[in-house]
Amino acid sequence: MTITSVDDAVRAAAPRPVPTDRQDAKKNYAERLSRHLSTAIANNLRPDFPGITPSEDGAHQEARARSAKGFKKLDVGYATLELGLGLGVSVKTVTLPDPKAGRYTKNYSRIDNELRAESTDYHKRQPYSVLVAALFLPWSAADDAIGTGSDAAVSSFAAAVRYFRPRAGRAGPSDDVEKFERMFICLYDDSAQDEARFFDVDDPPRRSKRPAVEETLSFSEFIASIRAAYDARNSPPFSFKD
Repeated sequence: MTITSVDDAVRAAAPRPVPTDRQDAKKNYAERLSRHLSTAIANNLRPDFPGITPSEDGAHQEARARSAKGFKKLDVGYATLELGLGLGVSVKTVTLPDPKAGRYTKNYSRIDNELRAESTDYHKRQPYSVLVAALFLPWSAADDAIGTGSDAAVSSFAAAVRYFRPRAGRAGPSDDVEKFERMFICLYDDSAQDEARFFDVDDPPRRSKRPAVEETLSFSEFIASIRAAYDARNSPPFSFKD
């Protein structure tokens, strides 16, 4: 089966573990899901980015790209002889809540450190490359706010938007190398029943409620946003006043 959507990736990664399962089962599931999500993203970008990895059948996962610290693995990568690394997408997942706290926030610091290292190493070596980050959280991450008057009243999803916003917004080759050009948080159904929706971390989230459909992007709109970020760097649109 050719994987072309978030739902395809979720189904292909099954079976999904539960919070009380062994750590190796959770780790293996997260790795499977990340690989399939990377394939889905690459397959939708492929018409405009021939040679992008992973390949259509999911091979060539985490292809190597030259960074300031040697070759590093990239979840989704497009490179040419002329551009070097032109486009990269980093895929991160938090698939299960912490068994004790019942929230998804436990690994945000680790993920942010990974993203900062990726962006810094690639942008130092190839400052014109366009990097996009995507963090995938189950829809239940938008439903776990508890209590009032404190951070506990903020859902794990809203907390993620606040936490990762400083990691996005790189405006150009001379801007902060620690930033990605764009970053999105995807809320997906871990049973592959409801549509996955993407939220730009530059937008304000609802504190304890799910974002409305009009506040989010579909998968195809998310792909279009990646293309637009790439075009803005490499082929910016031009218009006359008249």
